[in-house]
Amino acid sequence: MKTGSIFNPRSVLDLTYKITAMDAFQNFLFTGDEKGNIYRYNLTLESVNVLAPNSIQQQQFTKAKIDQIKIFPHANANLLVLSDQALYCIEAATLRGEVIYKEKVAIFALNEFSKSNQLELVMITKKKEGYIMQYNLKTGKFEQMREKFILSDIPITVAFIGNLFFFGIQKKNYSVINLDDKQLQVANLLMDIGSNPYLKATDNDEILIITTNNVGIFIGKDGQMKQKSTILIQNKTISLITTFKQYLIVIFDNLLQVFNLSDSKHMSDIQLSQAARCITQTSNHLFYGSAAEIIYLYQTPAEQQISELLKNGRVEDALQVYSQNNQAADPSKNQQLEQLKLDCGWSLVRQMQFSNSLNYILQTNFEPRDFICLFPDYYPAAEKLQSVNPNPSLQTISLIINKFVQESRGDPTQIQELKFQAKEFLVEILEKKRAVLTSPQYAYSMKDKLNLLTTTLNFNQNQWQPIPCEQLLELIDFALIKLYLESSQYFPKLKAFFTSNQIYCIQMYNQLQGLFQNNRGIEQQQGILARFYESFNKIDQSLEIWKKVGRESIHIQEQQEACEETTRILKQNPEKNRIFKFIVWVFKKQFKVGVQIFQISDQIITPDQMLKFLEEQELDAELKRKLKEKYLEILVLEKQTEEERFHTQLAYSYIDSLFQQYPKEMDFSKIDLRKNQVVSDQYQALKRFLKNPNAKYNSSSILEKKVKDSWMINEVILLYGREKKHEEALNQLLSLGFYEWAEKYCCDYTDNLLTKLFKKYKELYFYLEGKQKERPTDQQAQNAFNQIKTTINSFLKKFATHSQLNVLEVLDLIPDNWILSDQSEDDGLFQFLKSVISKLQGETQVIRYIRKVDLLYVQCQVATTKQSNVRMTSEKQCSVCSKTIGEKVFVVYPNSVLAHHTCIKSNTICPQTGRDFEKYFKF
Repeated sequence: MKTGSIFNPRSVLDLTYKITAMDAFQNFLFTGDEKGNIYRYNLTLESVNVLAPNSIQQQQFTKAKIDQIKIFPHANANLLVLSDQALYCIEAATLRGEVIYKEKVAIFALNEFSKSNQLELVMITKKKEGYIMQYNLKTGKFEQMREKFILSDIPITVAFIGNLFFFGIQKKNYSVINLDDKQLQVANLLMDIGSNPYLKATDNDEILIITTNNVGIFIGKDGQMKQKSTILIQNKTISLITTFKQYLIVIFDNLLQVFNLSDSKHMSDIQLSQAARCITQTSNHLFYGSAAEIIYLYQTPAEQQISELLKNGRVEDALQVYSQNNQAADPSKNQQLEQLKLDCGWSLVRQMQFSNSLNYILQTNFEPRDFICLFPDYYPAAEKLQSVNPNPSLQTISLIINKFVQESRGDPTQIQELKFQAKEFLVEILEKKRAVLTSPQYAYSMKDKLNLLTTTLNFNQNQWQPIPCEQLLELIDFALIKLYLESSQYFPKLKAFFTSNQIYCIQMYNQLQGLFQNNRGIEQQQGILARFYESFNKIDQSLEIWKKVGRESIHIQEQQEACEETTRILKQNPEKNRIFKFIVWVFKKQFKVGVQIFQISDQIITPDQMLKFLEEQELDAELKRKLKEKYLEILVLEKQTEEERFHTQLAYSYIDSLFQQYPKEMDFSKIDLRKNQVVSDQYQALKRFLKNPNAKYNSSSILEKKVKDSWMINEVILLYGREKKHEEALNQLLSLGFYEWAEKYCCDYTDNLLTKLFKKYKELYFYLEGKQKERPTDQQAQNAFNQIKTTINSFLKKFATHSQLNVLEVLDLIPDNWILSDQSEDDGLFQFLKSVISKLQGETQVIRYIRKVDLLYVQCQVATTKQSNVRMTSEKQCSVCSKTIGEKVFVVYPNSVLAHHTCIKSNTICPQTGRDFEKYFKF
């Protein structure tokens, strides 16, 4: 018998006759022998004595062999018995009966899945005739339903489900007849019948057909193949096929094969001591008969099957057995399945299938100490494991692997390979458990005491005390670090481990330090050693190593990494003296990386302390200037300090840098900043800063101490404007002949500067006119005079209607000797006067229109008032005394208010509203 077998055979009755057929139903088992006898046995619920003692009943029908017994369950469990080519219907209680049909019967098929009111069978006679029979419950006899049908030959196998009759003819083909078809035509199935034809109905809509090479195919009643796997049966002569619960059982001469009907998977082989001649089953029992005995196939309990399968590493079969026996909803099902998956993982570990075992173990909340205890080199002390057992590592992985190779008679060289696989397995197990314990998704508290899943299949059978999550992580981290250290192939993982994780084995620093210092591989990977020190809060040691790497390494990438890591560590562990000690070398190697340290809080290093530190360092002058400037930029533009002096210092730094390239006294017309990208960028930074509305620099200081009388004309003008020194700005622009710039400057402010500019134009006009008269032959004086005239002409045209220009004041400023030339469109003075007149005319017309509207409104009110009237009745009351008007003298106001003449104070003022109509209608 194969280990993990679903069934175990057990003899229940020695026979004194040669059994030829059998069937069972509910509490009865029926058998037949070679002499035509029928036997009936009572079945019990006991698992040992299945056949009730002294319960046998016997009856002889013929003198020939009983070929087939089939219980007819819907007809009081009566029997259909085929013997000597005669088909009998026999009462189960008395074992008496009669022949159903007079013709000689070769084979028959009962409609096993028919409804209770459709008790049917199909029988094939020796004449190759087929008859459809139906059982009449009233008469207790079978009756022919329809006319017979003819076959080409006698079938060797038949099956009857629903309205379809399937049959197979040796060396020909499988066919089917639809019994609802009036013509009862035979339809051949498109599949090879093979050398071992067999048909078996497996449920009310499925039939198994055995084809070439004993391949089993499932088809439905519609004749179409089912969407399920084929069954691969041993290529031997098939004796019998039956179904029991979820299993398909195939019997050969001395072999019984078991398959799962749901997925066609082969489950078990059972070797038989004697050939099986017949087989039957009830809902709970399975029997087969051999030449000398009846054998009960005892179904192995699912737990026992699973245990045996796990012992041999057949984990998929174990899971399948569990699934088949746990179909019902059960609150504990998930927990049971998780335990089984862990057992499966350990089963594969015992088979040294480490990689495959991970697929099962990682689906569970496993106890990592079960694995750690197998590797005593990777935990600090036995008491750390918190095992109830005094020695938690009786079985080590080395002993286990040596024993496995010895027992399996494997190659001794395999031992080292298995040990390597075991370590890889441990690494992955611990990594995955660590990821779960530290994941926000699972929200473990570090103080939580964990009761994790263990198994009886582990090697040391330890009983673990509940352990706080933090202590378990301490064990995991210690083991992982030691494992990573053992091979350079794990160095990338070790680097990532220190980079990305909080380390929980801080207390084990002394045990690990020596391992790192004495590891030759780490000597070539100083970055890992630096990360080790940092992870264990040895910050200064870590920084010293990075400093050494950054200074001594010839590889640019390593230098870059050292600079970046040093800066990161200093930012994460900000302490003034430490920063001052370790940042300078980074400044020298990687300026852009080092200046990130300037982002730290001013509470750790004040701006004055940082600037003083930078000033005192023995650095290249240009580097020192760049560092101070970058710090000021971060302080002012990013941290947005409010202190004016730092804003002013930043502006000074920009300007001094530019003056180093282009001295202050240079002629601005000879400077082209576009030729030098660095200088151009520096100048753009200065411009952006000076124009920044949030900048708080001292513009007067910058103007007087730095840029005044320099080539930085733009900056001078901008700072004059910021200081509201418009007079100075305009004077400088006009002295340089920048008339358009001066006009734009005026338009950028709201101080009525255009009018002031015109005054300066006028002054300049008379000055240049005098120069031109003094030197009538001086072309330069003539050109300057012509230029100012053109500028004034353009100015008057352009700004005649501008809001910043007081036209009346400008009109008063225009000298009487300025002559309107030809009053053309190009004459600025003419256009200016024209605009002024048009504007004044427009204002007069508007005033006249408004007055006219007012007059029309008053006239409308007078006309409306004149049309008003009052209808007098005896009920009208005085608006003053509230008495009826009666026959007394009364007055009526334009708004229809009535009052006694003696009650009012004024004929023109309404006593009710107080309106004075004399003033209201006065023009």
